[in-house]
Amino acid sequence: MRYWILSLSALIAADLMLPEPARARRVHVIKQVTQLTQGIVERPRIQQVRGELVSFVSDGDVLGPGSAHAGRREVYMWTFADDSLQRATDTAGGESYDASRVTDDFRSKRPPYIAFISTGDLVPGVGNADGNPELFLWTVETGEIRQLTQTLAPVVNALPHPSDTGDCIVFESTGDLDDNDGSYGTSGPSGYSNEDGSREVFYIDFHDNGFDNFHFTQMSDGPVGTTSAHGSVGGYFYFNQCHTLTYQSDHDQLGNGSTGTNVYEFFRQEAITKQVSLPGNLGGTSIEPIMSGAGLSSGGPSVVFASDANLFGFSTSGFQIYKMGTLTGQLRQVTLDPLGGHRRPTVSDGSSAVFFETTGEPADPDRGTKVGPPGPHNADGNSEIVRLTGRNRVHMITRTEGCTNDYATINGNGRAAAFRSDCDLVPGHNLLGQQQVMAYYEVHFREFLFKPEDCSILQGCCSTANGCYEEVLGRSYKNR
Repeated sequence: MRYWILSLSALIAADLMLPEPARARRVHVIKQVTQLTQGIVERPRIQQVRGELVSFVSDGDVLGPGSAHAGRREVYMWTFADDSLQRATDTAGGESYDASRVTDDFRSKRPPYIAFISTGDLVPGVGNADGNPELFLWTVETGEIRQLTQTLAPVVNALPHPSDTGDCIVFESTGDLDDNDGSYGTSGPSGYSNEDGSREVFYIDFHDNGFDNFHFTQMSDGPVGTTSAHGSVGGYFYFNQCHTLTYQSDHDQLGNGSTGTNVYEFFRQEAITKQVSLPGNLGGTSIEPIMSGAGLSSGGPSVVFASDANLFGFSTSGFQIYKMGTLTGQLRQVTLDPLGGHRRPTVSDGSSAVFFETTGEPADPDRGTKVGPPGPHNADGNSEIVRLTGRNRVHMITRTEGCTNDYATINGNGRAAAFRSDCDLVPGHNLLGQQQVMAYYEVHFREFLFKPEDCSILQGCCSTANGCYEEVLGRSYKNR
């Protein structure tokens, strides 16, 4: 593997001997969160504000030897402060999955929670004896579990995505759930129903801090055989949190002749829909939209998504990453790799940083490398994690061979991320090639993990300070 520049024994020696980096402004850190020897990992999600909590799903031995639940997925949470792992669910007779990121209590009296789907009977007195996939939430501070949907087979509920302080939750369902009667001042009724059982996108609007009073609104509407999915909502700095939401659909939601799969934006108060991907998309696929909040930067809120539709006619193919400013309505293509291969974008609050996974070459090898070895940086087409900042800065978070890095999520300031990897990123800690949860941090002076002694290779931590991690910073392709 060409990612690591020293042998394991040399790295351990360097880890013990290196002094504090002199005058370094920042240190890049990769931390292996789990030490699984069996099982799978799904959907690592990092908390928005400081990125100190990571939620994920696994059926493996997350809590050590003998703790695996083979074939039974459970929800877990990792805490940065004490490097601890906690199991949120214990789903005898079912399984729990599709865990969201942990919400924040910033500017909110609502306790942080993880939203998830479960086929378990988790809440006495409410009940899910039929084992249907229902929407639940787990409160971090108390461990209390709440059941939010009560549906019957064949209804399927899936993929919850809360706003960052938990004011609303977007999710998918084949149920007929809408009970918005028009009496909610900030939530206009869409007038949709779902008697046909197609997969649609809904949101829950909470009216209290205890999750007792809420209503459902259906955001998308399509006939049998169509699918609307991948709902998302922005962050807490937005002037009206949950004001706009986004999703993808293979049904022409506006009747404008668009075909393929497109990305839409739903305005909650007005209950109106706008198309984010350009109308007239003839058979292209625009998918995986994620919405940011306004943040503290001038970038404002945005929607990022992947598309193979070549929306601007550049000399590119395959999946590229696009970004639309939700206040300006301006759409921009942010990757210009001629062959594409970019998927599952995620965006920081304020839109200054975008992470995604790629099998392509996001950095232009002809423009030179700012930091690290010369390109190309992904000639083998491996699945890697990339960060884009500014107009042309391409930071290769991973640079590996013969393994997979995927499903990245980013925190609010773009300096932390969680992702899944079966690579041996911290040498010697994943020799079996097992799926693991990884965390990335850009650490500034005087922050924890800045010093080499704080990031120990023996404890599953690599950094540019201890010599185990190599920063690679290139430039993106120009418009072609």
